[in-house]
Amino acid sequence: MNSFAKLGLEAQLHERLEQLRLLFDLDELKDQGNSNASIRKYYEDSRLGYYLVHSRNGAMHMALNPAGEFDEGGYAGQAHLVAERLSPTTRDVLELASGNGFNLELLAQMRPDIRFTGIDLVPEQVKRADEKLEHLANASTKVGDFQDLAFEDAAFDLVFVVESLCHAIDLPRALSEVHRVLRPGGRFIVIDAWRSDVFSQRPTEVRTAAAYAESAMAVPYARELGAWKSAAIDASFDITEDLDLSDEIMPNLERLARVAESRFVAHPVRARVLKKLLPTALVTNAVAGYLMPLTVRLRAHTYRMVVLTRV
Repeated sequence: MNSFAKLGLEAQLHERLEQLRLLFDLDELKDQGNSNASIRKYYEDSRLGYYLVHSRNGAMHMALNPAGEFDEGGYAGQAHLVAERLSPTTRDVLELASGNGFNLELLAQMRPDIRFTGIDLVPEQVKRADEKLEHLANASTKVGDFQDLAFEDAAFDLVFVVESLCHAIDLPRALSEVHRVLRPGGRFIVIDAWRSDVFSQRPTEVRTAAAYAESAMAVPYARELGAWKSAAIDASFDITEDLDLSDEIMPNLERLARVAESRFVAHPVRARVLKKLLPTALVTNAVAGYLMPLTVRLRAHTYRMVVLTRV
């Protein structure tokens, strides 16, 4: 990235922040996600947005589009990354924060020899997942908290989580619980967004925008990638793979920014009416959608797959 392009991106980010400040009190977002009840409320309130804007098939994560253009087929990308890391001897797999069962359905169909289990904080999402999975004998979900897993020690060969460990209120506890339920040598695949390792070196306004985007998505305790890896090592994991997927989510991020602009930012009167009529989280998702293409391009955020192996 040359200096002119960098300045152009920062100017765009400044303009977007100014437009959003006309519609929202951005500082009021910071309490979203600071408790399990708050996280549940965020996802319950956001349900309609995920369905109408994101995916009618139940995906709740970014599409991976390496070709550079948005394609809904990219929502299967994370499941395929997990599938590529299932060994012939894998028998039991757990997905944390399994949402509507999108990934579990794909994986259970690909590997009928493996038993897939999902947990999620939101009872309504578990209900939808069970309906999606009812035709599959090797997949099921239950209500659960990944910081307090209701499974025996060494119950799983592999655990994975997509875009949800960022909600951990007590990260050491969550990592300890995953370590406990994994068999020796088992792997923990985490696909998520982090603050980059150069986050503290980004300009103040870029860091501010990144924090607003995190709060809008109920992530009050965002961590830099390096600090997160240190926590994983402290929990007795080895880091065995780190794959940067930031470029692959850009088409999805740019699409969401266009939606945020066309439905909210460009129509402030409509936006103010919708703020009064719709759940808060449903409307304020526009903040994250409008800012994140730029926070990723400006290297405040990074989207990766990190694979941990239980020591």
